[in-house]
Amino acid sequence: MKKFFNEHKKQCLIGGIIFLVIFFIIMIWLFIVPVFSNNKYGDRLDGIEKHKISSSTVDEIKNTLKENKQVSSVVYNNEGRILNFIITVSNDTKLEDAKALDDVILDKLSDDDKEYYDIQVLIDTEEENETYPIAGYKNKASKDFVYGNEGESSE
Repeated sequence: MKKFFNEHKKQCLIGGIIFLVIFFIIMIWLFIVPVFSNNKYGDRLDGIEKHKISSSTVDEIKNTLKENKQVSSVVYNNEGRILNFIITVSNDTKLEDAKALDDVILDKLSDDDKEYYDIQVLIDTEEENETYPIAGYKNKASKDFVYGNEGESSE
């Protein structure tokens, strides 16, 4: 073997370099290129086709919320597996009444969808207020919303 390498030094060196170049190209192709073609969620959205929230369901939630005299506007946004609702209420709305608005959202969604999506609710007023904004979050594994910053200043 030693005799073979001594007689073919140039060919062995060129062959080794070609082998390393091919090896690095394969490594880049297998590990780096796929990263650029995936979406930002990776495989976290698997099965989302089965749990699409229809625009009619969203409209029904918005309309039901707006039927409440204390609600002035509702904004909806779906970000991956999180359903975001921004609800603007009148300045004199009691905290308990505002927190009860999340029941409307839960009532309009199917049990399957509630177990698939996390739901986030931000309740605010048009004017500055000591009590608001408050944020509620319901994890897909939990039954109820958990609220943070209840009636406290965020500063």
